[in-house]
Amino acid sequence: MIEDFFNHLCNIYHIKEDKQDIGYGISSTPIFSYSVVPDAENVKCHFSTKSPEHITEADPEQRLTASVKLVLPIDTDVRINDKILDVNTGIEYTAEMPKTIQKHHKYVMCIRKTIQDRMCWYGRNG
Repeated sequence: MIEDFFNHLCNIYHIKEDKQDIGYGISSTPIFSYSVVPDAENVKCHFSTKSPEHITEADPEQRLTASVKLVLPIDTDVRINDKILDVNTGIEYTAEMPKTIQKHHKYVMCIRKTIQDRMCWYGRNG
């Protein structure tokens, strides 16, 4: 059964758009953010690695990029640009366009992009 396939848990945060008036006669600017409380908590799912993590080294930081395929139950409300938190590892991903598979389940490719300051590896003095 498909329920046995869902061996992970995730939290889903929908992206919210707010307006900010910056003044000086400039129209309001959209600001995008995620709420602190998840919109869907402890959703049964399955994370599978689609591409290995790769690191791009550049001064003064390193970029870590990974792509995973996330499989969800059909009734899960997941949207493009949602923040997906893997409950087991604490790793955050950004959802791409969700796809429904034969009215059976959904899958969405999720991207992880992080920037790590090199100073934390080599110390602040060197």
